[in-house]
Amino acid sequence: MSTERVLHVRGKVVHAPIRGQIEILPDAFMAIDAVTGRITTFHAQTLPADVGVLAHSPRSLQLTSSQFIIPGFVDTHVHAPQYQYTGTGTDTPLMQWLTKYTFPVEEAFADVAVAQHWYSKLLDRMLAEGITTAQYFATIHVDATKTLVDLVAARGQRGLVGLVAMDQNAPDSYRSPSAAASLADAEAFIQYTRSLQNELVLPVLTPRFVPTCSLELLRGLGELAAKYDVHVQSHIAESHDEEAFVEQLHPGRRDTEIFAHAKLLTNKACMAHAVHLQDAEMDVLAAAGTSIAHCPLSNFFFANGFLDVEKAVRKRVNVGLGTDMAGGYSPSMLRAIQTCVLTFKAREIVHQQAVPLDYKDAFWLATMGGATALELQHDTGSFAVGKCLDAIVVDMAASGHPGDLPTVDFADRDTDLDQFQKFIHNGDSRNFQKVLVKGRIVHERTVDPPTAGSM
Repeated sequence: MSTERVLHVRGKVVHAPIRGQIEILPDAFMAIDAVTGRITTFHAQTLPADVGVLAHSPRSLQLTSSQFIIPGFVDTHVHAPQYQYTGTGTDTPLMQWLTKYTFPVEEAFADVAVAQHWYSKLLDRMLAEGITTAQYFATIHVDATKTLVDLVAARGQRGLVGLVAMDQNAPDSYRSPSAAASLADAEAFIQYTRSLQNELVLPVLTPRFVPTCSLELLRGLGELAAKYDVHVQSHIAESHDEEAFVEQLHPGRRDTEIFAHAKLLTNKACMAHAVHLQDAEMDVLAAAGTSIAHCPLSNFFFANGFLDVEKAVRKRVNVGLGTDMAGGYSPSMLRAIQTCVLTFKAREIVHQQAVPLDYKDAFWLATMGGATALELQHDTGSFAVGKCLDAIVVDMAASGHPGDLPTVDFADRDTDLDQFQKFIHNGDSRNFQKVLVKGRIVHERTVDPPTAGSM
């Protein structure tokens, strides 16, 4: 990570401050505060005076004709330890998947060396994918989760990190011995994370989901949420087998009611999936200000359905996009955007009714929507005076090794919006030249020439 901030940016800016609308500014100018990393000047058109400022700027980004800058992606739901087996394990329903893949892998993170190794690899990947903000599920292990906090802080990513809480319906070797022990760990973790005094890294109370948490544990977490005013994350109404398990444990009750009773549905709560919420339950989330992490890729494999994003937005529930590694087999937020668009079309096919959403809405979900879902809309998600420069410099002339074809080809007839749409549908992380958080470069793409004999 660069220790110095970019102070000025000139070039094409693309963002979506409003859902469903892409704003493209072909020659914009931004000035960034050297101390805070926040935007102090934002001109939709570069002025003559701005050109003079750029001429004397010690640290500026002046974009080429093939480049543009977009807000950094916000991944609202990712299981950090599961990066180890991302791309596999799509062969079983959710509850079997947890037993067969998830719990054995996560249990190994009791070893801090394992955590250090895999969380370092994860952050390399996340930043290379342009994910400047992520909300992480970790494991039940305090020291390993502190390691994730330390790595996120060191790499300069904006991260919300959750120590997983569970005290039942998991292997004896991978659950807290009691609700009291889990609550003590959760409180200690909050205090540790806040002791770093790093505004980029926040603690998140993280009950895994209702089946693995006793009512005593959920109530205690609700008390901690109020005491410390912290973020909350979990899974809600995810799949048929999860809902059946909740019914078995709590006859006549659903997880929305249980979370609400425990006071875990707050304006800082973001619940993953929500595919099978009833209308009245969606209203409960809206009234509480609780958001949804929409995970379209993993929903195809485990949720037995698609989130009705249009209904959620209509009911004023904030929605962000998530990769949900490893339930989602790709760490790419571009892939999440593309899959999100597919789910819009899939709903049209299933319900024989038009869904008035497209790639513009999906991009918004991955940026401004995610920031709003995590209560970070004043810091990130779009470009505006007062917000931080969390951004990706996209280069559409980029390729893999020298001599490779570019990721996208353009036609003379393409408008700026056509070019952006091609990027959304056909681009990938090879196009991400630089990734910035608060004006600091946290990832920069370098291309080595192919070695002899490589294919």
